[in-house]
Amino acid sequence: MFLKQISLLFVLFLRMEVYLNAGPSSLPLPPNDGFLGSQGCAPCHREIADVQLKSEHARTLRKANAVPELLQALPLHFSDKTNAIEYRLEKSAPSDWEVDLLALKAESSEKLELMWAFGAGRKGMTFVGRNAVGEYGQGRVSWYQRINALDITTGAEREPIRNPHDWTAQWMGQKEREECFACHLTRGLELLPEAIQENDAGIQCERCHGPGQKHVEAVTEGKSEQGLSIRNPGKFNADEQLRFCGVCHRTPLANPAEAVLDKRTVRFPAQRLVLSRCYDESEGKLKCTTCHNPHENLQESSVYYDAKCGSCHAGTNSIARRCPVSNRDCSSCHMPRVALMQHSDFADHWIRKPAVR
Repeated sequence: MFLKQISLLFVLFLRMEVYLNAGPSSLPLPPNDGFLGSQGCAPCHREIADVQLKSEHARTLRKANAVPELLQALPLHFSDKTNAIEYRLEKSAPSDWEVDLLALKAESSEKLELMWAFGAGRKGMTFVGRNAVGEYGQGRVSWYQRINALDITTGAEREPIRNPHDWTAQWMGQKEREECFACHLTRGLELLPEAIQENDAGIQCERCHGPGQKHVEAVTEGKSEQGLSIRNPGKFNADEQLRFCGVCHRTPLANPAEAVLDKRTVRFPAQRLVLSRCYDESEGKLKCTTCHNPHENLQESSVYYDAKCGSCHAGTNSIARRCPVSNRDCSSCHMPRVALMQHSDFADHWIRKPAVR
């Protein structure tokens, strides 16, 4: 067993040079010129648009006052016993169409007017808002689907509350605000939160495919496929796709061995997938879109993923042979879920035999 671990680490260190020289690992938001909006894509791509615009990607950023499941659950309460603060999430008075986060302690209170809800709700939602003097902050409490209730926002427990100003939020400067919004917008990152348009919120067509105006013009002019002026990430090779999707879901580490030692990397699929023998020996066939359709919600059926595993593991050779234990619920053994963050777990994309763990 010890020799196997040494061999694994040696292979991982050999990969380090590849990733150190693999080029930029981030992709900025597309430029604002040439955008049509998803409504410009839908006439030709109706079937895809009908699915994608209702997907979790598209709903990863919504106005706080336009999230039906949140509004139906209000008011919500949470007691932070560590800091003796009572939190209330409720409709604003007197408007009744805005949402506020109130923090109360003794005879004092602080208020954060919630503007945006981050997250489609499959795991939860975190809120960004503004106080009375125009400061922007991430709410210190979030809503979690697993408990259907509020709790401390992941990471907020590590930031001490120094005074009443800190009761409601982790405050953001421009840099922190842009980092927060960057992976939840299609365009408009340079705008203040109140100026962001709802049509640009969430991950929509042009965030991944690029501005569509030139594409529409090229199609209208009857140009060939090579001149259609649109990006198709589905055609990227495995490494390109990991880096493209990894802009938001995190790119592979420069030193993959660090992912072996850090359990927190389970949250970031690409950082774990590159550790897998499946990835190394698939000859580029195993990439993000092998198992995930980015236009749809994440599939949760074990039967769906069993078919994906079976599409490669259907042979008799040592690499692609069938599992000798079972051909059902593959991921429960080879990609177990790991509890991370508040009330959340994630599938470990380091695909391997259970005995190696």
